[in-house]
Amino acid sequence: MSLKLSLTGHGFAFAVAASVAAVFAIVASKPGLAQMAPAGNTANTMSIQRGSEKANEMKEPSFQSREERLQAKPLDWNSTIGTPKPSGLASAPTESSAGGAPNPNADEEALKLHPNDWK
Repeated sequence: MSLKLSLTGHGFAFAVAASVAAVFAIVASKPGLAQMAPAGNTANTMSIQRGSEKANEMKEPSFQSREERLQAKPLDWNSTIGTPKPSGLASAPTESSAGGAPNPNADEEALKLHPNDWK
């Protein structure tokens, strides 16, 4: 059974109802609460601050030219990560446990799985 959209019948009524609902949804939409600014009460709002006063005072390095990139010093990783803390695993023994006993059925299993290799 094929679905035909004709000017008479239920298909046309469905198409009209769907288009009216779509137009209504677009026209009647309004911004949600997350998008609206507080009405007059700006005491509880705060702006995002990027960096501190010390960071603003520092000269931003410029790497626009080749010479500036060649003169740049490498990053000192020790100054950025701080002092490492010793972990509790450093004093753990480095021994391994003894191996287990061999499988007593290994030959039978190998013969069953690979019969051509046992000729």
